[in-house]
Amino acid sequence: MSISHSRIDRFISETCNINKRDVRLLLAQKRIEVDGDIASDTSQIIDKFSKISFDGELLQNNEASYVMLHKPIGVVSATKDKQHKTVIDLLTMPEKEQLHIVGRLDLNTSGLVLLTNDSRWSERLTQPDSKVIKRYIVTLKNPLTSEYIAAFEQGMYFSYEDITTRPATLSIISNHVAQVISSKGVIIK
Repeated sequence: MSISHSRIDRFISETCNINKRDVRLLLAQKRIEVDGDIASDTSQIIDKFSKISFDGELLQNNEASYVMLHKPIGVVSATKDKQHKTVIDLLTMPEKEQLHIVGRLDLNTSGLVLLTNDSRWSERLTQPDSKVIKRYIVTLKNPLTSEYIAAFEQGMYFSYEDITTRPATLSIISNHVAQVISSKGVIIK
């Protein structure tokens, strides 16, 4: 059993097929360890990365994975796609199917993509309330004009997804290179 958040008594009960009342006795007998410490409270909260053992037998020992990947043009920021190669398809690591993408890049964009199995970490990076500053250096095929600056300041509407980006700051570095800074999250409805 792999869980996101649970109480230790529920986890032991479900994993070992033991009545929850009997888990209290196991805790009192100091037979359960969480992250190397003897567990004593039935309401102790654990997550999918808690190392849990019962009578020395390891019941759960999941490790968080963090991957930095250069996504080439023509690869989609998705875990599954019937038409295109995905960023997951580029990986050769075991348990790659447990990863999810932190943010995204369009099909015709190349650049850094982050992947993880740690949803709390990815939420802290991507949720608008976290106010994590995102800085991008972009190189474009067509020359940049000052109209782009105003468009980014207002936010841009994408009808296909029915979303508007939050305002961002665009600085033109050269005719084809710009810096984009977004500190208020990326997408809102």
